[in-house]
Amino acid sequence: MDLIGMLALAVVAVVTVVLISLAPRFKRDQLRKQFEGNAGGSLAGIGSGFDSVWRPSAEEAHAGWEAQVELPAPAPTPGDKGRIEDGRLVIRVDDPA
Repeated sequence: MDLIGMLALAVVAVVTVVLISLAPRFKRDQLRKQFEGNAGGSLAGIGSGFDSVWRPSAEEAHAGWEAQVELPAPAPTPGDKGRIEDGRLVIRVDDPA
C-alpha cells in the first residue's frame, strides 16, 4: 500500500473510533431533548408518512395510542353547579387513591 492509502485507512479508523466513543453522549443528549419536549426538529414528522405507506399497522397502532393518551375534558351534567369559580375555569380530577 502506498502512503496515501495508509493515511486514508488511518483516517477512517480514527473517525470510526471517535464516533463509537461519542455515541453514548449523542444518545444521552437525544434522550434529554426528548424528555424536555423538543426532540423533534424540522423533519420529525416525516417518519409517520413512511409508516402509513410501508407499515400501516404501525400507523394504526400509533393512532390508537394517541387516542388513549388524550383525555377529553369532562362534560358538564344538567345538575352540575358549574366549573367557573372566581372567573377561573376549574377542572377537578378525582384521585383514585
